[in-house]
Amino acid sequence: MSKKQTAFLIGKILFAAAVITLICRKVDLSHVWISIRDAERPPILLGILLCLGTVAISGWRWQRLLRVFQIPVKLLPLICIAQIGQFFVMFLPGPTGDDLTRMLYISRLAPGRVAEACTTVLLDRCIGLASVLLLAVLCVPWQWNVLATSPQTHWLAVVLVSAGGVVCLCGVLFFLAGHPTHQWFEKRLRSLPAHSWRDEITRIWGLLCANKKTLAQVIAAATVSQLLLCVLFYLAGFAVGIRMPFLVWLSFLPILLASGALPITVAGFGVREYLLVLFLGVLAQVDGARALAASFVTFAMILTVCVIGGILYVFYRPPQAVAAPPATSEGVP
Repeated sequence: MSKKQTAFLIGKILFAAAVITLICRKVDLSHVWISIRDAERPPILLGILLCLGTVAISGWRWQRLLRVFQIPVKLLPLICIAQIGQFFVMFLPGPTGDDLTRMLYISRLAPGRVAEACTTVLLDRCIGLASVLLLAVLCVPWQWNVLATSPQTHWLAVVLVSAGGVVCLCGVLFFLAGHPTHQWFEKRLRSLPAHSWRDEITRIWGLLCANKKTLAQVIAAATVSQLLLCVLFYLAGFAVGIRMPFLVWLSFLPILLASGALPITVAGFGVREYLLVLFLGVLAQVDGARALAASFVTFAMILTVCVIGGILYVFYRPPQAVAAPPATSEGVP
C-alpha cells in the first residue's frame, strides 16, 4: 500500500471515529448497551442467514454476466469468491476490497480472458448501485412529506431520487430502444479516435445489447439483494425493540445503502450510524440510543458474515481452469 493510500485509509478511519464520537455524545451509551444486551436473538440469526443469501445471489449474478462474455464458470466458486470479498471489504479496505479480490480470483478461473472477466466485476458493481437507485425511486417518495420536514433528510432524498430517475430513464431507453438506436450508439463509439479501448467498448456494448434478457435478470436479482439488506436492517431494529412497519424502513434505507458506496469510511462505519439515527428520529421519533443500537446490531450481523468469508479465505482454493476460447461476435448487433 502506497503512502497516499495509507493516508487515505487513515483519513477514513478518523472520519468514522469522529462521526461515532459525535453521535455517542448525543445519546446515553448505557441505554445503547442495554438495548444490545437484551436484543432478541432469532431476528439476528435470521438476518445473518439473509446476509449470506445476498452473497449467494451475488455469485449467481456474476455467473450470468460471465456467460454474456461466454466465460463458463461454475456457481460454487463464484459464491465462495464473493464471500471472501466480503471479508476484505471489512478488514482490508481500499485497493484490496471486494472488487479487486474478485478480479484476482477470477483471473485464475478464466486464464486468457482476464480483462473480460474483470469487466464483469465492474459491470456487476454498476448494476448493484443502479439497483439501489431504482429502489430509491420506487420507495423514497412514500414518505416524502415526512422527509421534507428536515432539511438534511429532504436534500438527501432529493439527490438520491434525482440520480435514480436519471439511471431509470437510461435503463428504460436501453431496454426499449430497438436495433437502429443501438446501431446509432455503436457508430458514435466508432467515430471516436482509433484506440484499443474504443474497439473493446464497442464490442462490450454489442454483447450487452444482444443479451438484454440476461441483463434484466441480473438487475432483478440485484434489486432482490438490496431488498434483503433492507430486511436485515428491519430485523436489527425489531431485535432491539423498534416496532416500525417495513414500508417505513424502505422509505429511507435505499439512501443509507447508496451512502455505503461512498469511499469516505471503512465499510460504511459512521455514515451508517449517523443516517440511521437521523432517519429513524425524523420518520418514527425513535430515540437515538435505540437507533444506534440497531445500527450496531446490523454491523454485528454483517461482521459475522465477513468473518465467515475470512475463514473461507484461509481454507478455500479455487481450482485452476483451462483457458476458454475468446468470445465471438455471433449475435452481436
